[in-house]
Amino acid sequence: MSDDRWNRYLFERHDRQEIAQWARRLRYFRFCRAVGGHANDGDELLLAIALQAEVGLVDVCAGLGIVLDAVAPGSPQPGPGVAYTAEAYQGFASIVPGTKGIRQPGHIQLAGQPVYVHARANRLEISLSDPDAPYEVREATIRSAEQVETLLAPLAGRLIDPPRTSRHCVCPAFYPEMWN
Repeated sequence: MSDDRWNRYLFERHDRQEIAQWARRLRYFRFCRAVGGHANDGDELLLAIALQAEVGLVDVCAGLGIVLDAVAPGSPQPGPGVAYTAEAYQGFASIVPGTKGIRQPGHIQLAGQPVYVHARANRLEISLSDPDAPYEVREATIRSAEQVETLLAPLAGRLIDPPRTSRHCVCPAFYPEMWN
């Protein structure tokens, strides 16, 4: 995609000045523009925290006040290549990879703000979007992120920047001019 076309897409909903202002206001979260098209994703604010095995996940979540739930051993899980109805699939617990049955945190509250938390084998991702328009980031989303960031200072050395290695992620690595 040409730079002109990319810039039209990146700044379609929020102009360069507004996104730069957000970038300077937020210490840890990064604005990530949706991939779009058939990806069914939305714009979001995202951060990632490096983890080291299950113990790291438990420690980081405890420090943030995230309660982790265990999934009972032998709980049903979807099988590869098997078709399920949406209702049947909702019955399966989403388990953090590399753990002995820890349920994904999912949609929770941090610092009184609605966030989505997803753990991978080596990282914990926290994302925010507008609760009333979940494919959007708005000023209220920025204010929510500022509240969540108050919990993150002790973890600053573990943050992964950029949280997504892509030009879709507005971060110093891809858009250094926004921090000037």
